Amino acid sequence: MTGRPRTGALMAALLALLLVGCASGETQVQTVEGLVVEVVGDSPADIDAFTLRTDEGEALRFSLGGVDSAGGGFPASHLREHQALAEPIRVTYRLDEGLNVALRLEDAE
Repeated sequence: MTGRPRTGALMAALLALLLVGCASGETQVQTVEGLVVEVVGDSPADIDAFTLRTDEGEALRFSLGGVDSAGGGFPASHLREHQALAEPIRVTYRLDEGLNVALRLEDAE
């Protein structure tokens, strides 16, 4: 019967470690909408980064990381058109070592 209290303590310790690891938020995927105010790249098709201004007025800078353009998403090369026409977009991204990395770009509705 002495095994049960130790098992319970071990389970509680493992659960605490799991919760601490999940709380870091480093791999949490987030979504934001706004207007593209800057596109950085060597050519119209070669985009390195962009800046989005949210409805709240916050400017967020994004780098690109394997952007998913399937099922309604669009490629990064389309960002310049959204910038020129002031059409809002939705960005799905993750925080990676303090940098916003865009994973998906879509028209905002």
